[in-house]
Amino acid sequence: MRRLSVIAVGSLLALAALAGTALAKEGAVSKLDQLPPGGLHAGQNITVGWTILMDGVEPYKADTTEIVIRNGTGKVLSYPGTPDGPAGHYTAKVYFPAAGTYSWQITQGSFFAPYDLGPITVLGPVATSESQSGAPAPASDPLGQAIPFVALAIAFGGAIRLAQLIRTQRRAPATA
Repeated sequence: MRRLSVIAVGSLLALAALAGTALAKEGAVSKLDQLPPGGLHAGQNITVGWTILMDGVEPYKADTTEIVIRNGTGKVLSYPGTPDGPAGHYTAKVYFPAAGTYSWQITQGSFFAPYDLGPITVLGPVATSESQSGAPAPASDPLGQAIPFVALAIAFGGAIRLAQLIRTQRRAPATA
């Protein structure tokens, strides 16, 4: 019995040593392409590129990849990556809704853990030349401006129909 215990303990130690070397691999890292020289600004769609490298060297073709950003309140936004150019290179159109500090990471497929890119500071929106000259900004959403009028027309029509139904209920003879 003692001999069997020594063999079992020795086998477990050997497996632990092998598992340690297997886990010592770097996994995958993601290297960002050059970001815009003026910094990232809120309210703009920015194309961000990155390369996923297995063990930090070999390009890795991921089954799925995305950029995930989180703001200070915990709101999570996700932007899927699409293959672009050489193997392992991806791009995504990223949108930061407001200025501030965000944390972001890259999902590196279903096999590797997400790669944390750390915090990033997003600057305020870029002022356009029209708003700097004092000219009024054009209406950006004509459908959004029409919605209150449509809602008012529906409410008015509903009120008329309700009045008609009440009037016919009063005129109907009571059957006993």
